[in-house]
Amino acid sequence: MNETRRHGFAHQLAERKAHLLAEGPQKIEPNRQDDAAVGVPDEDAQALSEMLQTLASTRNRDSARELSLIDRALRKLAAEPDEYGVCEDCGDAIPDKRLEVMPFAQYCAECQAALDPKRNVARTKVTDYR
Repeated sequence: MNETRRHGFAHQLAERKAHLLAEGPQKIEPNRQDDAAVGVPDEDAQALSEMLQTLASTRNRDSARELSLIDRALRKLAAEPDEYGVCEDCGDAIPDKRLEVMPFAQYCAECQAALDPKRNVARTKVTDYR
């Protein structure tokens, strides 16, 4: 990979990092709005509140993970530029198409699939949840 491509990926990583930091963490709203309230007056409101808390928590976790991977990729670009874009498992070059979508990718698609075999596997039956 040439210096121009690495510079482009570094710029893309920096932009994504700035975007995630500007967005900040998702606010997790408490279930009860009034401290004096006891019980749950509306079960639907309770379920919605819990779902929104779960979504916000998941988004915060995913954003923190992505920021960590972005920082790692930026450090690699600065310290070991020739190693950027090389799969950390097999040592092959990560395709540019994959790096364009995920410039913080550590592995090629084949190695990533081997490391995380349950990812992106659709269930075939409703009871296929194990």
